[in-house]
Order: sequence, then structure tokens, then C-alpha cells
Amino acid sequence: MSYIQVLYVDRVEDQNAEEFNFINEVGRKAVHLSVWAIPFAYHWILPVLGFSSDDSLLIIRLSLAGFLCIFFPIEFYRIRINPNSWIQVYIYKFITRASEKEGPANYILTTTVWLIVLLGVNLFYSMEVAELVLVTTVMGDSAAALVGKGLGSTKLPFTEQKTVEGFIAGIVTNYVIGFVFLSIVGVPPFLLPIIPTVVWSCFDFFEDLPWYLADNLFGPPIAVVIIAILEQLLV
Repeated sequence: MSYIQVLYVDRVEDQNAEEFNFINEVGRKAVHLSVWAIPFAYHWILPVLGFSSDDSLLIIRLSLAGFLCIFFPIEFYRIRINPNSWIQVYIYKFITRASEKEGPANYILTTTVWLIVLLGVNLFYSMEVAELVLVTTVMGDSAAALVGKGLGSTKLPFTEQKTVEGFIAGIVTNYVIGFVFLSIVGVPPFLLPIIPTVVWSCFDFFEDLPWYLADNLFGPPIAVVIIAILEQLLV
């Protein structure tokens, strides 16, 4: 058995060993939903305080980098020094899965992806595009998890634990949220949300392959690259 297959088997066994806990899943998704702080800060909070769009973007980037500078030492302490610290007992157990207890929590990787996507703003795509792929991915993933694990009963083919109900809920939520968000910020919304929706659905469907294709991690960067390329070709 190859190294990749071993990792895959271990991950599937960890997932199968965990029972669905709605409160825990809501806590995990609440952390991801903090991505909404980015568009709120950029479009409404910081402009009211007198910051320009460029200054607002810089503040958001520095804030994410600052959070990572705090998160990494906390994770190192939790994993390497004191795995049973108060952080794990009183906080992390509500926002992480059992399989994340001995490894980096997903919120660190997610925050890093958010920062990477925002670093490309005004170089390859607009802020609205970056916000679109971030909020739709998070909302679609949250809807898929909560609906699929809470209400789903029909197994999605070629996956270990996903359901058809959750998958459909994720696709619909992804597109609707993208459509509504772009309408609010004044960008023509009809076709653009289709791209992050399709990208998310592909990554979510194949997430159980031996090559771990996490939708929250790989979806946003891939979506913005596709949009940037299409915008250049259509100009």
C-alpha cells in the first residue's frame, strides 16, 4: 500500500469513527463563516470610518496575517506542548473534529487561503471576485455539511460519507449566495456565481479521493484563477 493510500485510509477511518454532532458542526462552520467579516469590513465598516478601498484592503490583509501570527503559536502549544490544555478542553472541542486533535486545525489553512486569495486583488482580479469565491465556498460547504449530515439519507456515489441532499444544498446555496452578494455590491450577478459553484461542486464531489481535495482550501484559489483567465480572454 502506497504512502498516499495509507493517509487516505487513516483519514477515512478517522471520519467513520466520528459520530455526527450538530453542535460541533455548527461551531466549526461558525468559524468558517467569519469570512463574512471581510466584505462587511471592506464595503461598509472601513469606508464609514473614512478609509479608502486600497487602505481597507491593506487593513484586511494585515489583519489576516496578524491572526495567523497568533494562531500558529497557539496551535504549536496545543499540539506539541500540551495537547490537553484549556484551549483544547474549553474551545477547540467545539470547533474541531476528533481527527484534527493531533494535527493542525482546518481554520489555520482556511485563513491562509483567504489571505492568499486577497493578495491577488487588483493584480489579477477585483475585490468583489475574491469576496465572491470566499463567501460562496464557505456558505456552500456549510449548507452541504449541515443538511447532508443532519437530514441527508441518500448516499452520494463515489464518496464515503456525503449525501445527495447535502450536495444539492451546497450547490444551490453557493449560487444563490453569490447571486445575492454580487447584487448587493453592484456587480452583474447572473453568470459569475456559476464559476465558484461549479468549482466547489467538483472539489466537494471528489473530496474523498486518496488525493485530499478539500473544497475550502483548493476551491477559492482555483475559482479566482479561472475567473481571471476568462476576464482576460473576454476583454
